[in-house]
Amino acid sequence: MVVVLLADRYRLGNKIAVGGMGAVYEATDERLDREVAVKLLKEGLATDPRFVERFRREARAAAALMHPNIAAVYDYGVDHDRHFIVMELVRGRDLARLLNEEGRLEPARAAAIGAQIASALSHAHKAGVIHRDVKPGNVIVSDGDRVKVTDFGIARAVGDSTLTATGTLLGTAHYISPEQAAGRPAEPASDIYAAGIVVFEMLTGAPPFTGDSPIAIAMKHASGELPAPSFVNPGVPVAFDSVIARATEKDPGDRFADAEDFGQALTAAAMPTATIETDQATATAESLQTVWPIPGDRWHPEKVGRAVVVVFIVLAVVAAGLLMFRLTHNKSTDRHPGPAGKAQAASKHTQSSTGTPAAPLTASVPTDIAGVPFESADARLRDLGLKAERHDVPNGEVHPGYVIYTDPAPGTALPLGTPVTVFVSSGEEHGHPPHVPPGHEKKHKEHD
Repeated sequence: MVVVLLADRYRLGNKIAVGGMGAVYEATDERLDREVAVKLLKEGLATDPRFVERFRREARAAAALMHPNIAAVYDYGVDHDRHFIVMELVRGRDLARLLNEEGRLEPARAAAIGAQIASALSHAHKAGVIHRDVKPGNVIVSDGDRVKVTDFGIARAVGDSTLTATGTLLGTAHYISPEQAAGRPAEPASDIYAAGIVVFEMLTGAPPFTGDSPIAIAMKHASGELPAPSFVNPGVPVAFDSVIARATEKDPGDRFADAEDFGQALTAAAMPTATIETDQATATAESLQTVWPIPGDRWHPEKVGRAVVVVFIVLAVVAAGLLMFRLTHNKSTDRHPGPAGKAQAASKHTQSSTGTPAAPLTASVPTDIAGVPFESADARLRDLGLKAERHDVPNGEVHPGYVIYTDPAPGTALPLGTPVTVFVSSGEEHGHPPHVPPGHEKKHKEHD
C-alpha cells in the first residue's frame, strides 16, 4: 500500500510512470510548497543492506549533478521501509512513449535530442558519475523537445544480481554495451554506446537488435554488426552512418573520446550541405562526410561551413580543369586527320602536350547500388566504364539476388575497365551483414 505522506513532507498524487525498479508519482513538497516527482522503489530492493548503502551513495552522487539536461535529485529517504528519491518534476513524455506514438523522427530532430542526451552524459562523466542504463525510458522530452535525462547512478546501486532478479535487464538489453554484455564493468564509453543505439532507434524507428531473450539480444550487441541507419531508413543522410558507427564500436577505446564529441558530431551530421552534379564530386563529398575528423572542443559550425565551401570550390576548379584538358586534346586530334593525328589520338591518354605521362581517365564506384538487384548494379557499372564481377555470398537478411556491398568500396576512383567485385546475397543464413557501414570495410574482409 502506498504511503500518502512520506517523511511527513512529501504528499503523493497521481502515478505518472512505472518501471522495473518502482513507480513514479507526482507529489507536493509541503515544506517548500513546490511540485516534485517521487520515485518509490520496489520493496524487494531494500532487503539487502549492501544495496541500501550503495543506493544512498549513488543518490548523493546524482544529487550533485546540476545541468539543464539532467533531472535534478532533491532528496533521498526511507519511510516505513520504503526507499524513495525526490526529483525535479519534468512535464513531458519519455522518449520510449514518444517513439511509440510518433514512430521514427526526422534526422535533424533526432540529432537535436541526441545532442542533449550527450551533453547530459558529458557533464555526469566529468563529475565521475556513469549512468549505466541509458535508454529511451530514462529520457524525458518536454515541449520544444527539451530533454531531461533521469536515473543517474541507480543502475549501479541496484547491482547485477538484482538486475537479473527483477527483470530490469529485459528493458535494457536493447541498449547494453558489448563490455557490459560480457560482464565487464561499465565506463563512460558504455554510456556513449547506449546513446548511439538510442539515436539509431530515433532515426530508424527500432533498435538494431532483437531476439527471443534478453541474453540473446545482449550477445548480438557483443558480436553482431550494426547496419547503417541510412540502409534501414533511406531518408537518413549518410553523414549519420559514420557517427553512429563510431559511437557503437565494439572496442570502447574506438568510440568517441567524450560524450560531448558525440553530440557535436550529431549536430554536424544534421547540417545541410550542397551537392555537385557529377559522380566524382558526389563520391568525394560523401567520402568527406564519412571520414571527416571530429576535432573535439575546436569543432565550430562556422569553421565547418567555411571548410565545406573551400572543398567544393577546389572540386569545381579540378572539374573545370579536367573538362578543359579533354576539350583541348579533342581539338588537337581534329587538326591532325592523317597518320600523325591518329598516332596522337592513340597516345593522348598516356602522354601530355609536354611529353609527361598523364593520369588515365577514371570512374568512381557508385554509392547507390547496395540493396539493388545485381542486374541493375551491373548496368550501372557498365555505363560508367567499369566491369562487374559477381560473387554470391550467404546472407539471411538481404533478398536473394540483391547487392550487399562492393569491393572496392563506393566512392573509390578506378581506371576505366577495372573490375569491381559485387557481393550478392544468395539468401542463405549465417552470411555477411546487409550493409558495410562507412569505415567497416576491413572488418568484413576479415570475415570473408
